[in-house]
Amino acid sequence: MTETDPRDAERLMDVASTEVATIEELAACVERLHEVHRAKVALSRLDSAALRQALDARRTVFDGGPS
Repeated sequence: MTETDPRDAERLMDVASTEVATIEELAACVERLHEVHRAKVALSRLDSAALRQALDARRTVFDGGPS
């Protein structure tokens, strides 16, 4: 076993202690990616009129008025 500077050991312990939180964050990101994929699939199934209406509604929110 090699000697490690005590500050290095503290830093390594700090990093190692984040394992559970990091795994939870990753799981949340993966779930969000699944949600994004489901949204894209649902959007791809909309007819032109429904898609246009949704786009107009977004534009109203983001631009402050209809296009």
